[in-house]
Amino acid sequence: MPNERAGDPGNRGSTIADLAEAAGPGSVDGRHLLLVGAGPGLGTAVARRFAVGGYRLTLVARSPDGLADLAGTLADTGAKISTIAADASDPDGLGARMRELYLGNGAPGVIVYNAVMGAPDRLLSSSAAHLQAAYSVDVISAIIVTQVAAPAMRAAGFGTILVTGGGFADHPIPALATVSLGKAALRSAATMLGADLEPDGIRVATLTIAGQIAAGTSFDPERIAERYWEVVHLDGPWQAEFRFTGE
Repeated sequence: MPNERAGDPGNRGSTIADLAEAAGPGSVDGRHLLLVGAGPGLGTAVARRFAVGGYRLTLVARSPDGLADLAGTLADTGAKISTIAADASDPDGLGARMRELYLGNGAPGVIVYNAVMGAPDRLLSSSAAHLQAAYSVDVISAIIVTQVAAPAMRAAGFGTILVTGGGFADHPIPALATVSLGKAALRSAATMLGADLEPDGIRVATLTIAGQIAAGTSFDPERIAERYWEVVHLDGPWQAEFRFTGE
């Protein structure tokens, strides 16, 4: 991997954050949402809720066409919308694009990490390449985005980062192996990042969706998006994990 520190394996993969620190952060806008994993369903619902709430949006997903379609569906909100085509299975590439964003002025003060590789799979039949790609999407890229955003958020003295958790972290399913592993690891990562960043005024938490997302049910994306809005604007005590149970 390029730019690894020779003889320092504990810091491999951390160079994106180091470069962000060295270059100096830009300013942060508390009404600017970065949504990583801006796809149909929950991603669209979260984007719309924050757009209607007066936020500027930066949407990140793999497909430029998908991003253009999503931005088009949000045109009626009047929100200022930017898009970034980047693949969460490539943490270095995603980190580079995020570094560009956070070196500018008015960078996002709120992050929702919603990317997931959720196709059915089993551990006994998954290749190493598949396991690595899934872990990159589900966990590593969330850490990288936080590493890159942290310097600017520290300088501003505030920031909120939510990662989308799932009930698979509580009850792993063998037929959904990598997403079960990923959601458990992502919750642990968010807890540790939150402990590290809380002294700097940066809030990090998991929002666990304890059920299957489906329109027209108690787990309708719009209902879940409202929970994201509530958590971001919470005035009370912060916690490492929030939950949506359909109630």
